[in-house]
Amino acid sequence: MSLFDNLLILVCHGAEFQAVNKGFNSRLIKPKIISLPIGINPVNEHLKSIKYQENFVLLIGLSGSLSLQYKVGDVVIYESSSYVNKDKIIETKECDRTLNNWLKKTLNVPIVKGITTDKLINSSVEKANLSSWGDVVDMESFAVMSNFDCVSVVRVISDNYDDNLPDLNSAITQEGTLDNFKMSRAFIQEPLKAITLIKNALFSLKQLEKVSKNIA
Repeated sequence: MSLFDNLLILVCHGAEFQAVNKGFNSRLIKPKIISLPIGINPVNEHLKSIKYQENFVLLIGLSGSLSLQYKVGDVVIYESSSYVNKDKIIETKECDRTLNNWLKKTLNVPIVKGITTDKLINSSVEKANLSSWGDVVDMESFAVMSNFDCVSVVRVISDNYDDNLPDLNSAITQEGTLDNFKMSRAFIQEPLKAITLIKNALFSLKQLEKVSKNIA
């Protein structure tokens, strides 16, 4: 049995999940691909009551850049993921070396330090404040790594270090889904930022499909 045959793939529901599934359609026998909600707390709630047989877990999806070095469409592998808890203490979990080595040989992309936050980071000011803790930011990695022993993370950059995007935090429900009405309202309130977000998303989702096909 190869490492790939013992792999569980996790990806946020919606457009990311569709892109990853499309990428893996080139493989006759696909690994198990499970959709996740958005956000650290919804992911923890979703995973704590579910048991899987696979030994290795790959979290794949989109993320924001905290560095001028990584731009929209770039693919990265996490070395680790950090989280600042309620007591303002930073916790760090390391990714699985065996799976990371396999991914590095397969994809030949940079290895970075990730950070997981409780909220969607939409402004360049917020990104600058987080940049000393990591290279890339998302909302799920630390939660996944808290629920499994052998995890690697592959992310496609979906917004640049200096991008300012609409604030969609009010559109994310407690269950980790997107409220389309609230999202549309945020787009209308900040149309130029919305155009940047949509343009970035379309390109990065195409890259997510490509990297999924490369892994497959």
